[in-house]
Amino acid sequence: MVRCDDLVGMLFPHLDAVLVNAVFRADEVLHVEARTRELGAVCPDCATPSGRVHSTYARHLADGPIGDQPVWIDLTVRRLYCENADCPRRTFAEQVKGLTVRYGRRTSAARRVLEAVAIALAGRAGSRLATILHTRTSRMTLLRAIMDHPDPVWTVPKGPRSR
Repeated sequence: MVRCDDLVGMLFPHLDAVLVNAVFRADEVLHVEARTRELGAVCPDCATPSGRVHSTYARHLADGPIGDQPVWIDLTVRRLYCENADCPRRTFAEQVKGLTVRYGRRTSAARRVLEAVAIALAGRAGSRLATILHTRTSRMTLLRAIMDHPDPVWTVPKGPRSR
């Protein structure tokens, strides 16, 4: 028999860095309510640790589907004050490693799936496939994902040697 906490850990290994408060289903979507575990965070500019909270806010991240259901992670994060008086940044939002990036609306796992769909199909065909995979996205988002993807490294062929 698997405990509920262990089951959540098996289904969502990328949520180890957060504290899951609730998992529920609403409107055909599986919602995961979570908050950060850490007491403090470091400033992205000066790397000074801070624990002084300015405010909190909710982020809504799309994740990969589970059991043929789309998954949304409702994550509560904090905005903290930078403790370094010389730092130009006064406040900053904490990021959860492996889960969030600045301005991101998808988890890294969901982003990787969309990149694969974009590289394989792109445009409207990719958007239709993403809908089947329970990830709604536009054709332009897929094209931007392709443009953000780094180009492969090519070796320059050498011509025939002259004698």
